[in-house]
Amino acid sequence: MNYKAVILDIDGTIVPHGKTVSPATKEAIQRLKDRNMEVVIATGRAPYFSTSVIEETGVSSMVFFNGSYVFHEGKEIFQNAMDKSILKRVHQLSGDFQHPLTFLSGTGFKATDLTHPFVVEAYSHDPWKPELAPPSYYMDQDIYQLFLHCNLEEEIHYKAKVPELDFRRWSSGAKTCDVNLTNSNKAVGITKLLDRLGISPDETVAFGDGINDIEMLSFVGMGVAMGAASDELKQAANMVTLSAEEDGVVYGLEKLGLI
Repeated sequence: MNYKAVILDIDGTIVPHGKTVSPATKEAIQRLKDRNMEVVIATGRAPYFSTSVIEETGVSSMVFFNGSYVFHEGKEIFQNAMDKSILKRVHQLSGDFQHPLTFLSGTGFKATDLTHPFVVEAYSHDPWKPELAPPSYYMDQDIYQLFLHCNLEEEIHYKAKVPELDFRRWSSGAKTCDVNLTNSNKAVGITKLLDRLGISPDETVAFGDGINDIEMLSFVGMGVAMGAASDELKQAANMVTLSAEEDGVVYGLEKLGLI
């Protein structure tokens, strides 16, 4: 297959957890560009959480918020914000159960409680810290994603009352989960971008490591799971490479003959 695009997740894929993009991965991305291949970043992160990676890699086409906010060459081409009625229901439930929320817009993020231990834990290793959300924040902004700070078994209250939303834990044992629209995932955002580029899914390679990458790896012609990915993701992939710590993206691209 003559692949024309390579899509890369960030955390656990091109960025080992707690580290930065390796020189080998940066070089591999540049070699793809030198071959006139489209390189895209597809992440659950917000734009402002991805600035350093964008600068390090020089990639200007991005899928943020697990598919809800898409840019081509630095210009916005698609957005899928949450309906205010949905946000109102979630906000009401979070108040009833005393679970903090973080609201993420395209330009910033704010939390309903800055001192709750689950919120403190969520941002303990990050350079980014939320500000306190005023009561009307989610009504005044386009919100693309939420962080719900609660125990796993408590998610059931929200899943039953707000079926329009999808809840995915950051990791096993995490006290926070990503909350996105059920009709939005990385494959949805990638479709918008590939349509703009005139490239088919079969002509596309994607690398990922998380549960939020399942739709993406299943959608493209060559889905590559990182070595440290879950068995569920590996089963959805066409190929398994090494871990991010072992420069698995570089290894996978070499195996596919793309660099």
